[in-house]
Amino acid sequence: MGEVEQGDAAWSGDADCFSAYLGTIGQRFLLCGEAGEQQVHVRFTGPWRGRQVVWDCRFVTLAHELGKTAPVPIEEQHNYIDIGEPSARGMPLRVCLDLPRIDLPAIRKMIVMIRNYRKLRPGRHVFGKRGISP
Repeated sequence: MGEVEQGDAAWSGDADCFSAYLGTIGQRFLLCGEAGEQQVHVRFTGPWRGRQVVWDCRFVTLAHELGKTAPVPIEEQHNYIDIGEPSARGMPLRVCLDLPRIDLPAIRKMIVMIRNYRKLRPGRHVFGKRGISP
């Protein structure tokens, strides 16, 4: 692949094209930015309704998410997975977990969690309470 083709493949919503790109760069996922902060953009492949898709994921900490809204009572503070409608870049995904920061081990565990979660459907899946991470 040429440089332009590789750049296009990095943002492709086609699972085969994106998987081939990951193979050329020797990675299992594409980290768009730096780990170690309160949020990160990461792209990876995984199953969705019987086929492989590209997950275009915004992974955030619960503290980051709560900092964007008015104060929320502790009993309403939850981890969640939010799945949007398919787009040209793949399946939009937002994962919010009660973690101090998003580091590489957290990213790897989140990817495993999404790949293994068999009951995923569009919309928001709320689980756990603050202080309880999966």
